[in-house]
Amino acid sequence: MTFPDPIRGAWVKTGLLAAVSLVALVSAGAVERSLKIEAPVAIRAGKEVIVKISASTDAGKGEQIGFLQAEASLDDGKTWTAICYLQKSGPQVVQDATVKTGAATTMVKLRARAAFRDGLAGDVDFSGAAIRWEGSWKEWQTPPAKWVSVKVATP
Repeated sequence: MTFPDPIRGAWVKTGLLAAVSLVALVSAGAVERSLKIEAPVAIRAGKEVIVKISASTDAGKGEQIGFLQAEASLDDGKTWTAICYLQKSGPQVVQDATVKTGAATTMVKLRARAAFRDGLAGDVDFSGAAIRWEGSWKEWQTPPAKWVSVKVATP
């Protein structure tokens, strides 16, 4: 059966309108969660490096940054020192931390992790996946953790 052009055109327009509406609904429901570590790529030996750790969520419905933890290592990850530990920080938090550098040609390793809690999704990481407390969380895997290395240069 062949439809006249005006009817076929109406069906095409209706289909396109439905597709655009569906995309708009899906986009409107998207949740943005973020976890960032901002640090310079390199720093001179004997200096301090200032890093910025931030996390945010726009999920609403009570979701907040339940935990934000960050650590630094001056010995290639053999030992770690806490530089940030925050709880129940609201939907957005920014924390600066100062870390002393090690010897020249070493690396300052930084790691941070965030747990988003108290919202409709339950305990989730920045990707929206349920946190595996005894798995990826405990082992500082990505997600829920992010890592950055800062090269220590000759003074």
